[in-house]
Amino acid sequence: MKHVTRILSFLLALLLATGVLLSAVSCGELDEPPYTGGTSTDSGAGAVEETETEDPYAQLVKENYDRTLTILIREDCTEDFEAEGLTGDLLQDSLYERNAMVSDDYGVTFSFVSQGINYNGVNEAVKKQVSGGLSDYDIFIGHKYSYTDLAMNNYLCDLNRITTLNLSGPWWDRGCYENLTVAGKTYVMTGDINPSSSMRISSCMVFNKDLMAELGKSTDELNELTENGGWTLDVLYQYAKDVSFDLSGDGKLNYKDDRYCLTGWMMAAPYALYYGCDSSFVTNVDGTPELTVTDEKVTGIYEKIYKVVVEQNAYYVTDQSLYDTMFDVFREGRALFSVMTLKLISQYLSDMEEGYGILPVPKYDTYQQEYVSFVNGSTGLVMLSKNVSDPEFVGDIMEAMATYNYSHVTPNMFQVVTKLQVAQDPASARMVDLIIRNRVFDLGYFADLSVTNLVKDRLNAKKPEIASGLRSGRKAASGSLEKLLQKMDQFT
Repeated sequence: MKHVTRILSFLLALLLATGVLLSAVSCGELDEPPYTGGTSTDSGAGAVEETETEDPYAQLVKENYDRTLTILIREDCTEDFEAEGLTGDLLQDSLYERNAMVSDDYGVTFSFVSQGINYNGVNEAVKKQVSGGLSDYDIFIGHKYSYTDLAMNNYLCDLNRITTLNLSGPWWDRGCYENLTVAGKTYVMTGDINPSSSMRISSCMVFNKDLMAELGKSTDELNELTENGGWTLDVLYQYAKDVSFDLSGDGKLNYKDDRYCLTGWMMAAPYALYYGCDSSFVTNVDGTPELTVTDEKVTGIYEKIYKVVVEQNAYYVTDQSLYDTMFDVFREGRALFSVMTLKLISQYLSDMEEGYGILPVPKYDTYQQEYVSFVNGSTGLVMLSKNVSDPEFVGDIMEAMATYNYSHVTPNMFQVVTKLQVAQDPASARMVDLIIRNRVFDLGYFADLSVTNLVKDRLNAKKPEIASGLRSGRKAASGSLEKLLQKMDQFT
């Protein structure tokens, strides 16, 4: 009876949210076909896969385990797992019902343990569990540095060896699987199991509509240009040109008083702008990661980024203590553009008085076929320790959580949480489709090959050329990648 009550309550919440969505559609607020589920992409250059006609969760064979499953979660990823009751929040209510359904169907009790935002905390817990022969946690939710530290040092379980997991299913991110699998081993995954800390960690840009109009630029023209595939770094430069201005008249640009063409954080903006040009340093070639990027391509991309960020005096933040100020400047109407992620839009711009629009990160040029969104290191990565006590049980529950979310959680989150709560207009809602369609995972970045930091390092130093550092960087990266492949090939 309690389970029936939960379902009825959930359906009521869903109907209310759907009513909001239908109202938006009838009022012309959304005029594109609805997103129907899944965060899976191909290796960073393809479209979201088609939704299956049948509910994949319903097709699973349910086994009554009568056990507890414990997940250690980064504090900033808890919203994808913890849900204590029905609150009227669509994502939380959907996840609450997910937890209740999986719990009833599999006889499993969930225990969610929150680890502080210090990313090393999860890593240390994995190491302690492996070295001490412990079994405190079944699943860990890690970070980019978990891959660099744990996967590359043989602390994690190869997910490919778990027969209860179907990593080829569209509820697992295809780009993550193909690009972060090394020597046939997959140590981390993301996808519909953690939709918020996966899909919403997709790079994008926002622009200030009011400032756009004040500068005599057309929002409609920018949106139309973008939808027709013409939003490029050269176009960004034309929009950004001569926008940064000393409003206070004190002879220097100051983030407290003056206007900027663009704001960005050094650990995000350089990578978002670079990878938006569809250029990964490492590419999976016939199952083997190879350093494929050319000096000419990197140099061409860097020159375009440099023109916007340095020559046009963007507010490019390199001081950790000033991180929030990049959002403040944009929110206060003193920046035309800002580089961020979908999650940061809802986190920092919810109280912004002036209107903003959403755009994908610009292409390199119009010959580039698709917009590409960089997935940065803060995305939630699902991992199991090497000594996980019962990998088949854990894999079974992971598959249940992921397939249930694929059909019942992610679509609601995408339409209501991502679009209606983040996008302010139909054009921006369509842009969100473009943003999540092609998400790139670069092994070079996740394995922390130094060459992937060159764009950031050169921008930080305001150096107009990158070629000299690239030559030595490529040589070092090639050696590091070869050692990584040899090391992982020996892991058992």
